[in-house]
Amino acid sequence: MPAQYKDKESLALIREKLWERAKSSGITLADVQDRTNFSYSQVYRLLRGKNNFSFSHFIAVCKALEVQPLDILNFEISLPKYPPVRRVRKQNS
Repeated sequence: MPAQYKDKESLALIREKLWERAKSSGITLADVQDRTNFSYSQVYRLLRGKNNFSFSHFIAVCKALEVQPLDILNFEISLPKYPPVRRVRKQNS
């Protein structure tokens, strides 16, 4: 089984933005725990850890931090240069 995909750079940026939001709004990890019903260790791993997390967890944390997901996800990523899509490649062959 292949390893789980993890974009460490983007995850770190998302966590940094979530953490900054928590600090600026005065919402503690314990508050996030209360608002999400996640364990404290799970909240810590989501906001300060290095593990992957699900989109559902991300949404729950955004709600707990009273922030729109778009505000957290508002950053640019590098887009690789891919070959043409299969349909185009098949047409050209």
